[in-house]
Amino acid sequence: MHPTLAPHLHPMCQEAIQDLKMCHKQRSFAKFLGACNDVKAALDKCLSDEYLVRREINAAKAKKEKERLRRTLQEEKEYS
Repeated sequence: MHPTLAPHLHPMCQEAIQDLKMCHKQRSFAKFLGACNDVKAALDKCLSDEYLVRREINAAKAKKEKERLRRTLQEEKEYS
């Protein structure tokens, strides 16, 4: 299973999402027999890569926020 494939949620994987939707549309029965497995594997790879990129970005944001909070608490401690 893959997450919701809404276009705004996965900007890096738009082409792979469209390819899978097109494959499912063109091969409505054959998709059950594995006709779209290669396309789905490409989408899964793209979603995995996108997840890793997002994870790094979020970790950097969290690190900055944690540092900001640490500084704020340190300032509070100094003024008290």
